[in-house]
Amino acid sequence: MADRGPPVDTEQVCPDGQTGSYSTKHRRLHPWLPASHLPKVQGMADPWLVAGLRQVRSDQFRAVQRHGKSRMWAKPADKPRSSIGKRKLLRFVVISCIVTSFTIFLWPRLESERVTTETVSNITITSDVGCQPDFEALRRLNVQKLTQYVRREVVASETPSNVLPLSQRLQVPLFPQKPHGDQLHLPEELLHEDCLIPNPVSLQVPTPPRHADASHIDFGVATTIERLNDSLDAFSHWAGYTNAHIFALVEPDERAHEVLLKADALGINLSISESSEEYQRRYFSLVPHLAKNARPETKWSCVMDDDTFFLSMPELVKGLKEYDETKPMYVGGLSESIPQVGVFGLMGFGGAGVFLSRPLIQELSRPEVFEDCQRMDVTGDRRISLCIYQYTSVRLTIDHRLHQLDMMGDVSGFFEAERQPPLSVHHWKSWFHADMAKASAVTEICGDSCLLRKWHFGDGWILTNGFSVVKYSSEKKPGDRSMELTWDSHNGAVFESYLHELGPLRLKDEGKISYLHEDAIIDGNRVRQWYVHRDPEQGDQVLELIWRAA
Repeated sequence: MADRGPPVDTEQVCPDGQTGSYSTKHRRLHPWLPASHLPKVQGMADPWLVAGLRQVRSDQFRAVQRHGKSRMWAKPADKPRSSIGKRKLLRFVVISCIVTSFTIFLWPRLESERVTTETVSNITITSDVGCQPDFEALRRLNVQKLTQYVRREVVASETPSNVLPLSQRLQVPLFPQKPHGDQLHLPEELLHEDCLIPNPVSLQVPTPPRHADASHIDFGVATTIERLNDSLDAFSHWAGYTNAHIFALVEPDERAHEVLLKADALGINLSISESSEEYQRRYFSLVPHLAKNARPETKWSCVMDDDTFFLSMPELVKGLKEYDETKPMYVGGLSESIPQVGVFGLMGFGGAGVFLSRPLIQELSRPEVFEDCQRMDVTGDRRISLCIYQYTSVRLTIDHRLHQLDMMGDVSGFFEAERQPPLSVHHWKSWFHADMAKASAVTEICGDSCLLRKWHFGDGWILTNGFSVVKYSSEKKPGDRSMELTWDSHNGAVFESYLHELGPLRLKDEGKISYLHEDAIIDGNRVRQWYVHRDPEQGDQVLELIWRAA
């Protein structure tokens, strides 16, 4: 860096009692001067500059008095060295003040230029965004870099379900401009300052089913207090205010009372009993526990896992009506993977929900039967099946809408398939991650029957409500029921291993662009959903859908 010269001695150029002021703008223009050395500007008259000139005149007058007029006009070689140095310093001070004053008043203003990125609250916002995103939502979503944020209002219009197909095709585009590649390049004039697309989109949704009375179904779960507490939000979707009863067998824990209070606030009829038994024994102990606590109206007892999720209680009640609960009935779902069936056998897998009619659960609860079966060294749900096969003539009735979901990784193909929604799903907290409690929030606006419902938009994007917004590399044909095999192989499973439950299948579309549902909140009479396309390098893209009733 070039030598900027010595700092100005402010005591020589400033009148007593006056101090300078310093702005951020001046600091940018003069990074090499400290704040105390910059002039204070008051109008066009600079008191520091005037004081400096007066000081020069005063010094000249004193020099005449001390050395005489002839010494004042002596040759430079005859001048005292101290006087020469002092005058040079004074001239430098005066010149510095003049230059500084002119710089302040005449230096061109620096206009701010549009930058390509901006960091707000540790979130990098690129210039492609062009509007004000919801930073609170971005923090919840753990977005580190944002390249697009789009909000769109969705108006749910109720229509009788018997006239609506499972998947609807629309002429209206989801986005006003066709996306390029994997980016949503929307002209700024098409977005409000809050990133909202001006025109809402109207979607037809089935008329919600009537409130379900599930007082004839009891559910049993073996778990811990901590896991039970974590499961209550999901339980509230299907069990809240339905008159269903959940019986939990947990390890001893003093926090049970707090969990009961939370369940009551969510409208869940929950009973908690403590047991020190090992987990698999405690699981099978649910059979006599449910039989003992059966109510007069109880027709079905369901043994399930703490991450079993039923998408719609009205649909579950309707589905169970297909079976004769007055006879011994064993209803459940197989694993979707043949290797899993090979390991555990032909049984109702517990994660899908195992339904036992009242006559059957009473038969299994006879002391001699229960005690013999409890000694079996197998998992809890397999113990139930072997006990039924050993001591009764009942065999498994497979309900293909009860799903264990023995699939790992990307299960989008399962949820995006154009088929009837499942009655139950499992493993959504472990083998794969899809928050079913948040997914179900939209049912507050459009009812259970709109969860996972699909709409094809005119620009090729497909909304699977509560799960994803996707665009395939090639357009799907209308009526295509095939399921995209997106999940990872497990336990040696191959393409054919899943056909018995999930066929027809098709190979994974490697060019598919996906926005996965990651969050939802109920906001007054609206539900806000966030779908996110993750891209660690280029930045994440967020689509917010705001649902309201017509």
